[in-house]
Amino acid sequence: MTLPTDIRNIFFDTLSGDKTILEFEQWLYADKQLETVIDSDDYLDLISFGFKSENAKYGLFRLLEKHIDKGELETRRIYGLLTKALNRDKELPKILVTFYDFYCKGYNFFDNLGLGYGLAIEVPRIENTKADTWDELTQEQKSNLLDSFYPDLETEIKKVIYWLDNRKVILTGIKNQYNHFEYIDNRNEIEKQPTGFKIVTMKK
Repeated sequence: MTLPTDIRNIFFDTLSGDKTILEFEQWLYADKQLETVIDSDDYLDLISFGFKSENAKYGLFRLLEKHIDKGELETRRIYGLLTKALNRDKELPKILVTFYDFYCKGYNFFDNLGLGYGLAIEVPRIENTKADTWDELTQEQKSNLLDSFYPDLETEIKKVIYWLDNRKVILTGIKNQYNHFEYIDNRNEIEKQPTGFKIVTMKK
């Protein structure tokens, strides 16, 4: 049975970290609808779950993931990061490195974002400086490096959002035997062509 939208959103928010385990526990005991829409054994597993246990997060996630579509969960996760990046969230450097990690772990459609920008954060190239990592850069160097990404970075983010919106790329939430993400790629050959990667070298 498909969960009602409001319950599904609570499950997704909990799995993504937008809702805390405590908030989920409070909702679970206060809401009576869930009992009517999932299997009685599954409901019993939830209401008897040890929310205060040391590994509560992982145990709860296993219980919740049984009732949601992994592809939809993964799509929401990716959308959230893309939206934060588009809004130039304070965590932008960390998010760009995550995009590079996505590319390395099988999401080849993140090639432009990952190799063009994430790698430039992971291994910044600043002339005449001993800094080898992002954390070793001065605040001015960090700001200048991020500023150098625009407006091209925004274009690349919108491109990936467009692919997801139009099902050019369909995420499955499944990993293969090599622990790489699997997805359905409906892009045409032109869309698959990589944009010229811009590995930025900054002056000190």
